[in-house]
Order: sequence, then C-alpha cells, then structure tokens
Amino acid sequence: MTLVKTPEQVDKMRVSAALLARCLDMLVACAKPGHSAKELDAIAEEFMRDHNAIPAFKGYGSDPEYPASICFSKNEVLVHGIPTEDLVVEEGYIITIDSGLSLGGWFADAARLLVIGELSAEDQNLVLWAHRALDAGIDACVAGSNVGDISYAIQVEIGRSPFYNIVQFCGHAIGQELHESPQIPNFGLRGKGEDLVPGVVVCLEPMLKKTNSELEFLSDSWTVVPRDRTRTVHMEQMILITEDKPEILTA
Repeated sequence: MTLVKTPEQVDKMRVSAALLARCLDMLVACAKPGHSAKELDAIAEEFMRDHNAIPAFKGYGSDPEYPASICFSKNEVLVHGIPTEDLVVEEGYIITIDSGLSLGGWFADAARLLVIGELSAEDQNLVLWAHRALDAGIDACVAGSNVGDISYAIQVEIGRSPFYNIVQFCGHAIGQELHESPQIPNFGLRGKGEDLVPGVVVCLEPMLKKTNSELEFLSDSWTVVPRDRTRTVHMEQMILITEDKPEILTA
C-alpha cells in the first residue's frame, strides 16, 4: 500500500476516523459500573453497521479469528481483551476500549483509555504518563521528520516515568488496510526509518506497565497480560502528517 495518501484519500480517511471517534466516545459514555463488555461490543457493532461501516476487528486474524468489534482491556489486560457477558465494568477499573472500522474501503483505528471512579495515586500516575507519552509522539509527527523521531519521543517520555515501556507491540500506518507498513515502535533512534511527509497517516499506541514482568497470552490466544497481573495501560490515536502541525483524526 502507498504510504502517502492523496488529498482526496485523506478526506475519506477523515470521515472514517470521525465516525470511529463518535463510536468510541459513545462507548466511553456507556461504560458505567454494572454494564458488561458484551453490551458495549453490541452497541459498537450496531452503530457501525447503522452507519454503513464494517467492524474492522471482527473476524480479524486467524487461528482463531478475533470474535468481537471492540477490544475491552481492563486493569491487567494490556491489549486484545475479548468483551464477554461476565466481564462487567466496576469502580476503580482502568479500561481501554480499542476499535476499528472500514468505511468505503478506508480504515480507522483508535483506543480510548478511561478510568471508572477513584484510582490509587499510583494508578492515576500510570494513566497520566500514558497520556504524556502519546502527546510526545504526536508532537513528533511533523513533516520533515521520520518514524524514528516518533518512536524516540515516546521512548524518552516513558523513560522519564517510574513505569516500563512495552516494546513487543507497536503502532502502524493505516489506509486501505487496518495495519499498513511501516510499523511505529514505542522505541527507536532519531533520524531513522521512513520519512514523514504530508499525507502520511499513522496510529500511535504507547503502552506502559507497572513492573518489568514478562507478557503472556491467555488461553483465548488474544488477551495479553503481564505474568504478575499488575496493571497496564494502552491508548491510541490516528494522526495525519500535514504541512503544519499534526492533525488528530480520531480526537
């Protein structure tokens, strides 16, 4: 796939991204204590299909295919948590709702990080540093720089925190496929990687964990957690490189 999108293609991606942002914001508003992750998944799929969009996550991958339209990752779950009926929102949770869609053949992908009720000071700090890492990456999304500059900015910001950078997963470019090249790691060297020019669209996905515990997949082959089951955070935004400052398409 072509990394640089034409202005006409960018306009189509703006529409896809805006629709996904509406969907995610609706899910955040619905994520109240007592509501199940399965309910939120059903709301997301109905919204997408009602707006002529295709859920990008459902049926993704193989052996097994991902079974839902959202990923619902709470507390110790880093990514790809499967929304089930018995997974219920509770006070004190940190939750990431990750989703994607395709509209007219153009994909959008983003994840909202939210907190339910009161958190401990350490958990609040973990969430704060996730936001700071994402902001640092977005600030590096400027024409004339490159992928390594984004990765380095995220790495440096997380390195300032008391938490650990998760390097096994990464962001990516996006367009007519959900995941396009290049990947956008959360670590790297300045001045390396593909050039960033107007029309490039990327998804940034900083991820942090409290301890240096190794990650593992659960038996469903999708859900990723640290072995010590301590809390993790993940968030994602879809960014357009412009002639001026970065444009957050999924804001």
